[in-house]
Amino acid sequence: MSCDTGSTPSRRTTGTRTSRLAAAMLLALTAAGIGQQGASTTAAREWTNTGGKTIAAEYLGIRGDDVALKLPGGKISFVPLATLSTADNAFVKANRLDYHERWQEWPADASQSMPVLTVEEEASAAGTFTYTTKNFRFYCDVNLGPVLMKDLARTFELTLQLHEKSPFGVLAKPEKDRFEAKLFGTLADYRRAGGPENSAGVYLPAQKVFLAPLELMGVQSGSAGYRKISDEYDVSTVVHELTHMLTHEMLDNLPVWMNEGYAEYISSIPIQAKAFKTDKDKIREGVRDLFAMSYFRSLSDKQKSAWGKEERDKYLQSSDVLPLYRVVDVLQMTDEEWKTGSSGANPGIRGMVTINRMPRLYRTAHLIIYYFIQIEGEKGVTKLRKFLEENRRNMDRYEQLRQEFDDYEKAMVAFKSLPGVKELPDGRIQYPGHLTPPKAPTGTPPDLNSLKLGGLKALLDGETPVAVADRIEAALRKDLRINLSFR
Repeated sequence: MSCDTGSTPSRRTTGTRTSRLAAAMLLALTAAGIGQQGASTTAAREWTNTGGKTIAAEYLGIRGDDVALKLPGGKISFVPLATLSTADNAFVKANRLDYHERWQEWPADASQSMPVLTVEEEASAAGTFTYTTKNFRFYCDVNLGPVLMKDLARTFELTLQLHEKSPFGVLAKPEKDRFEAKLFGTLADYRRAGGPENSAGVYLPAQKVFLAPLELMGVQSGSAGYRKISDEYDVSTVVHELTHMLTHEMLDNLPVWMNEGYAEYISSIPIQAKAFKTDKDKIREGVRDLFAMSYFRSLSDKQKSAWGKEERDKYLQSSDVLPLYRVVDVLQMTDEEWKTGSSGANPGIRGMVTINRMPRLYRTAHLIIYYFIQIEGEKGVTKLRKFLEENRRNMDRYEQLRQEFDDYEKAMVAFKSLPGVKELPDGRIQYPGHLTPPKAPTGTPPDLNSLKLGGLKALLDGETPVAVADRIEAALRKDLRINLSFR
């Protein structure tokens, strides 16, 4: 705020809001820790209880009202936050981290068959039919009946059961008592409700609802009502979109490439005997089949009839395998770059837009996640979790800044309406000397595209993107035994 030389001493002016913000805003972000690695949460620090006793321990996160601490001997202790010092509580608040058990591989019970599944019909408005299972509520515009609905609902409940054991340790909570899905008798009705063209299902984050057309779920209408016409329909789209629903929090806190790669990873886990098969060999074969299937679909009926394991393996070692994006480009890809197919790290990647861009992007993101979970195992999962936690802290601080700016905007509107306050042509505000304008927050909120890559440093674990990408590409070729090309 400075004196206006063209006004009386009793009136003052302040510079434009935008110029002030542009000049100072990044300072606030740096002070808040956004866009940079915050205080180390993995190194041991000194903790003090309310009685003054201290101990050096590594911070592992929060479980309920307790903080998980790793003691020097390796033992994990859960200490009530209420018994720790004010400084320790402030540290925990500034370094939000949920405690999860170590994850080395999918546990054996992740592949269990679905226990007894019951479906109940609920009263609903005319022309609609509502069914509930333990964790889901289904709204249908046609009468499926509990028997058919039970068959369809099994995939939903199985996917939730799988996510209870998942590597990220993240499971969303339903808005009400159950997760909600809407099933439609026709494709036209599905698309009118928001289903994208050329899709067999979608999760709408704003509404927190899953949509799917029944005719693409192996269900068809007949003279005796709706019936299942095939047990062979591909449930991968349902599992992919359910993964987004069941990891809803990750959608805002992670870049698109990681969310889509994780959903692809989950949806490629084979389902056999009505259960996900999560042992390493089964998951690996599921990925190999996925690559081979895109080629298989292009074959003639005669060629398909002769297709077997030998033909599949021969194709996977050929030069015809779908080319992928360079891992280094996808690792650093912002959400906007995901949409356009370009990369800040490699602008020339835009030249790949014309042919099968999205399948290549999805498959590359899928294999990156596969690498960290299936090849690196516990070490890789730890990196993925740190990426999420770092981004979540950054997003929390970002939202706090956004709220401060919203409050400032409202306060400025009220200030400008006061008697004697005038906005000058150059954007400055002139006001009586006895008034004080609202204080503008310092800094500007960062670009969200870049902010979602804030946890990349944790994923890279001190290495360069190129070094990590080269190792990933080599490891994938060796583990999957596929002639993968990244370009």
